[in-house]
Amino acid sequence: MKRAVLGLALTPLLALAGPIAAASDDVIWLRVEVRDQGGEHSKVKVNLPLSLVELVIDSVDKREFMANIESEHPSLDIPRLWREVRKMEGDDFVSVETDNERIRVWKDHDFFRVNVKEADYSEPNIEVKIPLEIMDYLFESKDKTFGFQEMVERVRGHLPLTLVQVRHENEHVRIWLEEE
Repeated sequence: MKRAVLGLALTPLLALAGPIAAASDDVIWLRVEVRDQGGEHSKVKVNLPLSLVELVIDSVDKREFMANIESEHPSLDIPRLWREVRKMEGDDFVSVETDNERIRVWKDHDFFRVNVKEADYSEPNIEVKIPLEIMDYLFESKDKTFGFQEMVERVRGHLPLTLVQVRHENEHVRIWLEEE
């Protein structure tokens, strides 16, 4: 289940990764940190100025990208599903509780969020937080490309922003954006 949640989170994150740099003189960085105290590589850090990713993002055909997602779920109208989620007045729209974990999917005023909390943890050990404006752009825009500068403006006011954080036993992964 955790891999599925992380996979769902990465779809908009891949689109978001590039679109957040060049609107001002400040450099926006995509930062990834992985710590695994029991693993072969105990610490890995990736720091990319998003301007390096701009060329790749601007070359992605958004319609083809969405068609690939929709081909895996042909009966699901993703833009329509998102519009319905966006209109919902209540905050929580999915909550699953088992003996081993609790999963919560909700939106607040600014963000679409997913948390997974395993029974042994006091805090959620998987947290995903994506600005609603980015979700709107991804699922409702009919543009052929992602539009780097447009997405920059949609996320700039949320910086610094932790997009994904995963904690499990001795492992920790954090993906975030920040300006310097």
